[in-house]
Amino acid sequence: MRVLFAVYGAKTHFYNVVPMAWALRAAGHEVCVASQPEIVDAITRTGLPAVAVGEEVDLRLRSGAGGDDHVTSGSSWRDLNAGVTETRPEELTWDYVLGTFTIACSMHYEHATGGRPMLDDLVEFARHWRPDLVIWDAMTFAGPVAARACGAAHARMLFGIDYIGRMYGDYATQLAAQPPERRDDPVGDWQAGRLARFGCPWDDTLATEMMTGQWTIDPTPPWMQFPLDLPFTPVRYLPFNGPTAVPDWVHEPPKRPRVCLTLGMTAREVLGGDLFSTAQMLQALAELDIELVATLDAGQLAELDTLPDNVRVTDFVPLNDLLPSCSAIVHHGGFGTLGNALAHGVPQIIAPGRYWDEVRFGERLADRGAGLLLDYERLSGDGLRNQLDAHMLKNQINRLLGEPSFQENAALIREELLATPSPHDLVAELEELTAHHRD
Repeated sequence: MRVLFAVYGAKTHFYNVVPMAWALRAAGHEVCVASQPEIVDAITRTGLPAVAVGEEVDLRLRSGAGGDDHVTSGSSWRDLNAGVTETRPEELTWDYVLGTFTIACSMHYEHATGGRPMLDDLVEFARHWRPDLVIWDAMTFAGPVAARACGAAHARMLFGIDYIGRMYGDYATQLAAQPPERRDDPVGDWQAGRLARFGCPWDDTLATEMMTGQWTIDPTPPWMQFPLDLPFTPVRYLPFNGPTAVPDWVHEPPKRPRVCLTLGMTAREVLGGDLFSTAQMLQALAELDIELVATLDAGQLAELDTLPDNVRVTDFVPLNDLLPSCSAIVHHGGFGTLGNALAHGVPQIIAPGRYWDEVRFGERLADRGAGLLLDYERLSGDGLRNQLDAHMLKNQINRLLGEPSFQENAALIREELLATPSPHDLVAELEELTAHHRD
């Protein structure tokens, strides 16, 4: 069969689908990846065929006219996502949920991940190439439209916790309970308008499918997810860090416990910067009797005068190769970094970004006894604000290194992941589901 992957132009989201794409290709299926022009080179470097759709989009959302505001500014990516990640029942009134999806459909889902140019090009290519199955990144809502337009089955692939599926369930339930005069449906209007553009009818039986797929491929451990009444197909998270060379020093046995500090690619490449001071974190960790490996670029190093002797800084190193030699990792809570650490059974400290699911990841990891969550209420745009916070961070690292339970629980999670079907194991099920759902 032919399988089209649709993902908007963020490398971290693309890297999440690479193992599944290669599993299908290795099983003899034709595979193509459609995305915006800025990551076409990244796609082809993985050996996968690519097609450019839409226009280049600057994902670095900032509020200042000159584009110099920090990522924590009022109209940032974080703020666009904030409504969807709300989980407190008392806050999830109809007005709140309605307002969240009104803004999300008109701004975030419509424009920030490709907009009309990507949608038009993706549908045109899908109608030409005629895929049997479209697998779309959970933020790439052009995917299900293209699938409907060409008669393909379609599956959503998650990149983390399913906040969209959870809140859309609340939305659908509360919408049905509204009196007729209050039954505004911005999600349905948005979906119908996009489908009508290509001559495809819409009715409310398609609403959930267009938001959450005919089924969902989920690489997230079940103990991290919400219990949702949706068709989920679990798959093991396999690390993919991009095509890169591995430095020789990675394979040298460390003389002291090796700890990795990484704040991910998304903050520095897409979101305009880190949420807190890299220098203060690095200096606090360097005071410990460890070997600290920090993956930082020149911008993140700019505020550092000197590097302590026990710190090795590299712009990038594949975590899949580095983490087997690490005793702990400190990171921002991004799904790719978290998944690498879970796959290698490495205890974690999460100093959370506040873009999507970082805090919930940290809470669930702490519940499992495999990591700790930094007190994110004490983190600000100015960093770890005082010596007490730096002291807390050092204490947490000492706990991870000194208490065997963290390593034991991380190893237990790794064993659970190994028992989850791999992308290779999932291929036959995808073939069956495609045959069932394809129009």
